[in-house]
Amino acid sequence: MKCLMTAWHNTEPMLYSWLLKQTRNQHETEDIMQEVFLKAMSNSDKFCSLRDGKSWLFTVTKNLYIDRWRRKIESEDIDDLEAQENTLPVMVQLQTCLPRILPTLADRDRHIIEVCDLNGITQTDYAEQNKLSLSATKARLRRARLELKQRLIDECQVSENASGVCCFKRLE
Repeated sequence: MKCLMTAWHNTEPMLYSWLLKQTRNQHETEDIMQEVFLKAMSNSDKFCSLRDGKSWLFTVTKNLYIDRWRRKIESEDIDDLEAQENTLPVMVQLQTCLPRILPTLADRDRHIIEVCDLNGITQTDYAEQNKLSLSATKARLRRARLELKQRLIDECQVSENASGVCCFKRLE
């Protein structure tokens, strides 16, 4: 229980900030955070045996957030869904494309993106785990991200503006 509370104390501000950016709604963010905490508490006996509790908390948070969006989408009328499609957060819009594109990357590129970007492992920890220098890890992650970006642009018709990803055309 102590390791869970320590991990929660260290991770909760980052989780909250990330969720608030995604939801743009304080009440919804607080609801999801409560769900994450309850899920963590229900797994507290196993939590101390996890290799990386922080990654587990981020994964649970991301999954609960996506599940909530899916439930919202499923409850909307088709017309409402099309009207709302352009306002959905990018992460939710891309969830149909990213799982299709990620496996097509080279194993080395896919691995570093999954570990660092999707599971929240720091580049320093990745470097240590894979016996790489930090600069080699940063270069490898940058190359992998550029490759993923190019594939998202080419195959999913993602485009960007000065503030980042702006447009996404869902492929049927």
